[in-house]
Amino acid sequence: MDSPVRGYSLEFVQSMITEQSGQLSGWFNDLELKTVFQPVYSLSHQRAIGFEANLRATNASGRPVSPQVLFGPVNNYAEISMLDKLCAALHLRNFCASNVPAGLLLINMHPEVLLDAGNSSEFLAALCGHHGLPGAKVMIDVPGSLLENDKLDEAIAAYRALGCLIAIDDFGVDNANMDTIWHARPTVVKIDRSMVARAVQDQRMRLVLRKAASLLHEMGTLVMMEGIESEAEALIALDADADFSSGYYLGAMHDSIAGFKDSRDVLGNLWRLHAEQPVAAASGEAAARSPLEEEPLRSTNIRKHRPSPAEIGRYREERRPFLNALQDVAARVRSGKALEASCDELLALPGAIRCYALDGTGIQTGAEVTAPSPPPRSATDFHTLSGGAGGNWSRRDYFRRAVKEPGVVQVTRQYCSLAGYARCVTFSIVVPAGTKPLVICADVDWTLHATTA
Repeated sequence: MDSPVRGYSLEFVQSMITEQSGQLSGWFNDLELKTVFQPVYSLSHQRAIGFEANLRATNASGRPVSPQVLFGPVNNYAEISMLDKLCAALHLRNFCASNVPAGLLLINMHPEVLLDAGNSSEFLAALCGHHGLPGAKVMIDVPGSLLENDKLDEAIAAYRALGCLIAIDDFGVDNANMDTIWHARPTVVKIDRSMVARAVQDQRMRLVLRKAASLLHEMGTLVMMEGIESEAEALIALDADADFSSGYYLGAMHDSIAGFKDSRDVLGNLWRLHAEQPVAAASGEAAARSPLEEEPLRSTNIRKHRPSPAEIGRYREERRPFLNALQDVAARVRSGKALEASCDELLALPGAIRCYALDGTGIQTGAEVTAPSPPPRSATDFHTLSGGAGGNWSRRDYFRRAVKEPGVVQVTRQYCSLAGYARCVTFSIVVPAGTKPLVICADVDWTLHATTA
């Protein structure tokens, strides 16, 4: 028998879940609760990296009850806590019943329950243990409204101790203080849907979204734009260089994810449309270099994170071995040698992660070549989770700049990589491959080098 967790044993909560004709339902008073899953896509890989669990409740008459009404004002915390635990138990049980071999489960919690970290994390640990689900496969949404709450640090630490990932939800970039994100150190920041909708008609908002995504990447977090409901909004997410996206346009809700298939046609068409659009005058990295006071995005930490004139000189010296090594790799590939036989010297340098090639459209081609002893990852490896090769990196500055200056090695700032490195620096160079260009890239974990880039 499962041990009690502050008055509600896991066995008691699970007893409120029934199965009929293969469908799982939770029961609370006279309400029936069900899970529906929204796929979350890696835009570059065009594959789902996980599923957001959403609650659907109906009353005794079969009429839907919204979560806002269901959770409403908290008059009885014990009741809200039990309802929240029931929802978590239902979502995990449905997720695990699908036998999905890879992918994350994204869940949200009532703000007060989330902040009751000792109680809630203890229950979540028991729940994950019961289903044999590693905590690292669970991402917990933290409402943006809690970012300055005094209890949030303790709560985040408790969930991270279970291995859970943290996402900041409903983050608005209008007059946003990015220091709150820096302090929370989430894996993902979800840009509020209203910002994406406004950007369809507002050119300035599109620029702000690009800048926000670039700053967040520089701060070591990934970016998600959710609630995508149209082709125009999906193109905004691509233009802003968001890592992940979800919404009805990309993929409908699913009662079960057992037979789930990616929306490859929809995403492939979006990339074709995006390739036909003119390149933004200011790329993401270039936009990030502008003074922070010029936009409604404030961060004293980013300002400290960026290099002083003295540090710039040190950085140039520390990157020189990689510049030289990548030029040697390019020379070997140009002479007809395979990439995997050309990278040994570069991949032996401290911090080297991998080498790979992009075709003239920015699509990764062939197998990447990994360093014999790559640095340990500091975050989740979404690159492998998404299937690895075949990603489209045409939005990235290291691709665009390399194509504009063939034969010249390009270097990025530090940014958060989908491969699980919060301080990644990418070196890139174009070499001719027959009649078409080939972009040779090398990713380096800059943690071992200068503290800024």
